[in-house]
Amino acid sequence: MDYVIDEDACIFQLDMVSAGSSDRLLEVTLALIAARPELCGWDWIALGEPLPDDATTEHLAHLQAAWGPPPEVEAVTVFVTHDTLLHLWARVMDFQFVRRKHLVVRELDTAYRLIERRRILRRAA
Repeated sequence: MDYVIDEDACIFQLDMVSAGSSDRLLEVTLALIAARPELCGWDWIALGEPLPDDATTEHLAHLQAAWGPPPEVEAVTVFVTHDTLLHLWARVMDFQFVRRKHLVVRELDTAYRLIERRRILRRAA
């Protein structure tokens, strides 16, 4: 699975498609957050064009069970996809991961701008 850990920006970007399967995606993600638990408090960008078609609610349940404590401030996961229905699943994930908002955009640069805008709003609050 391809991923980028941007230490300076505290953004974790992963390419869900490059994992090949949702099982492999889960395996690598669990290993990464076990080795780097601070990633659970970072903003994430998940590239999914197309989205893996073998993902199940069990995959999310395993990820949620391994997730660390909630971040001190709300973090976001931004899915980059043209899937018009992912926003429904993203909304459900908001309830599974405390202080994490799941959003969907169509372009990678939009994901970065969205994260920056949310960070500016947090600092202003």
